[in-house]
Amino acid sequence: MINPDSAVNGFFRDLAAAGLPVHSVLMAKDKTVFCESYCPPYGADTLHRMFSITKSFVSLAVGFLEVDDLISLSDRIIDYFLEYLPADAKAVHPWLAEMTLEHMLKMETCHSATTYDKFSTAENWVESFFVKTPDHRPGTVFNYDTSSPHTLSALVEKLTGKRLLDYLREKCLDGIGFSKEAYILADPFGVSMGGSGLMALPSDLMKFGFYLMDMRKGGYPISNYIEKAASFQAATVMNADIPEQTYGYGYQFWRLSYRGFACYGMGGQFLLMYLDQDLICVTTADTQGMSGGQSADL
Repeated sequence: MINPDSAVNGFFRDLAAAGLPVHSVLMAKDKTVFCESYCPPYGADTLHRMFSITKSFVSLAVGFLEVDDLISLSDRIIDYFLEYLPADAKAVHPWLAEMTLEHMLKMETCHSATTYDKFSTAENWVESFFVKTPDHRPGTVFNYDTSSPHTLSALVEKLTGKRLLDYLREKCLDGIGFSKEAYILADPFGVSMGGSGLMALPSDLMKFGFYLMDMRKGGYPISNYIEKAASFQAATVMNADIPEQTYGYGYQFWRLSYRGFACYGMGGQFLLMYLDQDLICVTTADTQGMSGGQSADL
């Protein structure tokens, strides 16, 4: 049997040897945190940009919409954003017209890349998703399209009349002790940045992980959705940079080895969950300036 202390110490030695700028590491087994470490000036009370981990929060919000019968995953996204479509329905590109909410959750949209310019303050980020010419039929190719969860964030806010994080607070986050100071940055048109905007504490990610693991065990209205979200939905092997990214994609969650699932964020933000072992690992970091830094993290 592996000694947990020696394994954790070895992990920290490996991080130091790689020179990775890690800001925090938290680990829990059976819902007991046995490792919590921060690198100054970052601490337990430091809000951190979680980048693409935000996508998984959007997925959960969509799951609650489905549970409450406000949507179906087979719904076409264009039916919710008619304001961005041509007046003549025949002018809508057929591949755009085919795209469902499930296609978007699986990152199998009709676009090969993010449709908006994140440096533009004039371009409507959500509108770009509907006016950019499609590259292929939806449901055929996995492409990491950040405009997809951003548009789903806009859908959540449109249907609920609430900010994305406020909606999730009401549904579950307040109940698990998610920090009150956490927030999601907005795009220039006021929509919560569903692809990358979450500002939260490392401990918030651990609490989110506990919640997801508990829900996956069943018995709750949201459990079936979370099980689907964490399961294999789309093949990623053709797009993977490293072996750990070849296990497939769910609904805005990555699949891992050892039947795990994860939330990934640019620069070394990770929430890794292993249901069989009841094990969770959280990291925050800033590897964006390092060549291959994200791959080294994995």
